[in-house]
Amino acid sequence: MSNRKYMSVPPGAIIPGSLPKFKIYIISQSGRHILWAAKGEEVTLEQLNKLAEAGHKEVYIDLEEEIAYEQYLEEHLGDILANQNMPDEQKAAIFSKVSTNVVRDSFEKSFNLGNVSPETIERTQLMVKKALIFIAESNSLGALAKMIGHDYKTYEHAIKVLWFTVAFLKNNQDILEELDPSYKELDDDKKRELLEQCGVAALLHDIGKALIPQKILNKNGPLNEVEWEIIKKHPLGGLAMLLESDTPLFVKKAILEHHEDFNGTGYPMNLKGDQISILARILRIIDVFDAMTSKRPYKDALPPSKAVQIMVRMNSDESKIQDCEEFDKRDAGMRYCFDERLLKRFILFLGKIAA
Repeated sequence: MSNRKYMSVPPGAIIPGSLPKFKIYIISQSGRHILWAAKGEEVTLEQLNKLAEAGHKEVYIDLEEEIAYEQYLEEHLGDILANQNMPDEQKAAIFSKVSTNVVRDSFEKSFNLGNVSPETIERTQLMVKKALIFIAESNSLGALAKMIGHDYKTYEHAIKVLWFTVAFLKNNQDILEELDPSYKELDDDKKRELLEQCGVAALLHDIGKALIPQKILNKNGPLNEVEWEIIKKHPLGGLAMLLESDTPLFVKKAILEHHEDFNGTGYPMNLKGDQISILARILRIIDVFDAMTSKRPYKDALPPSKAVQIMVRMNSDESKIQDCEEFDKRDAGMRYCFDERLLKRFILFLGKIAA
């Protein structure tokens, strides 16, 4: 008897005309895994249609070939997410898998090199480009809503911030005009490129945390003052890692300023109001919302409605304003952290997700 272990994958992840570098199996009527497509063999549309007609809702790959499968998903991500016959939940799961790998590799390579290499930026941009249409569609928002409340981990957090940011901007394109005053005159390709770069900023907004010790990032409890001071260095670290890259200036500014508060109490430069770039103001709102609605080892996730209540509440005693990062002390209200105009827009956007 074989000790081989398998993982199930949706047939929609297999693209007609592709040459998967892994074997694909189906389950026979007797319950055995039988070879359906050999490694490197072209998979045709006719084969996939026959598979669907036979009622196979899953195919299988050997767990030992999981890395080859993940590389295949990244290579063909655009075609997979464009498959109209594939449920959004399955697309969201594949997007999450691919993007998690991209972000994790970006952090690990950046830690080893001390900067974000051109290859890492190119890979990130390509992934965002392939996923852009799907994550900007209103139909994908339901899949995003199901991600709210999951555990807070740096990689998953980056993916949700990307998704929120792109979908929010797609639904509020006039804001892109503030980012680029010539937006209305841009052709469709340039508009899409601008949105892609906003997505890159969202995905890499915490890249500076690659320089933070893991024992601090993964601490099972609130951080002490010394640890907070170390954490607060990550926006500057992110800028330093991207400084010599050809990443657009507005992306670098958003990464540097995404912890600045609208009333000037944020970090690292205590910028205030319109001194903060508009993309950074958007990331500030989304970053906090996702952190509040995600489960942490020492703090349960808040329901989205409760998180919004806290975000819009004004502290009755200005002398007791807390740093927005002190998540265990923020219940007094934190409206002062945000651009109220953008916060209102974001709340309206959340209503579309809940609808």
